[in-house]
Amino acid sequence: MSLEPLKQMALLGALGSSITISSAEFAQYLKTSPQTASRKLQILEQENMITRKMLPSGQEITITEQGILALQKEYHEYQQIFGDYEEMRLSGVVCTGLGEGRYYITLEGYLRQFEQKLGFTPYPGTLNIELNPYSINLRRRLEIMNDIHIEGFEDGVRTFGSAKCFKVTIDDTGGAIVIPNRKHYPDNILEIIAPVNLRERLNVSDGCEVEVVLCRT
Repeated sequence: MSLEPLKQMALLGALGSSITISSAEFAQYLKTSPQTASRKLQILEQENMITRKMLPSGQEITITEQGILALQKEYHEYQQIFGDYEEMRLSGVVCTGLGEGRYYITLEGYLRQFEQKLGFTPYPGTLNIELNPYSINLRRRLEIMNDIHIEGFEDGVRTFGSAKCFKVTIDDTGGAIVIPNRKHYPDNILEIIAPVNLRERLNVSDGCEVEVVLCRT
């Protein structure tokens, strides 16, 4: 679906607030007929990109969170094309996890993919980072960025889900963010894998501040 109508809505102020406009008025911005403009608005509503409320003076329109994500994804892709996007830096403090990282990383179904797709054999354990509020908002952008996909698998007893990875550096040490593709996964926590014990390499413990730099791909 073309995002041009959605982009025009954002330019008119429907990003973060509502605007009131008629199909005839919107048609002028799209340089098309009122009928076509109305149809495009209906499609955006059906795809949950906008919400509409019919009023005597026109339609009250707001871009939804899904619509915002669609625009952000296209924006990020253009930044990659033209190479003018800033490095993403995520900051927070080291924290203790649940101890599950060591188990999952050493499973053959994941380990083989990490070696093939990330280019290193991960140390059996993760560095967990609790992000600050600013970095939590940046972390959410990862949902719309191109990732290194780790496929799920079965071992004959249970099923293990897929995950997405992003290559990063921490104080010049290479590693990768691992985000399991499951509901309710916290967006304020980063799990980092690396070919070395990051706590020892970085000489950090719980409460120490660290910065993670996303590698450009």
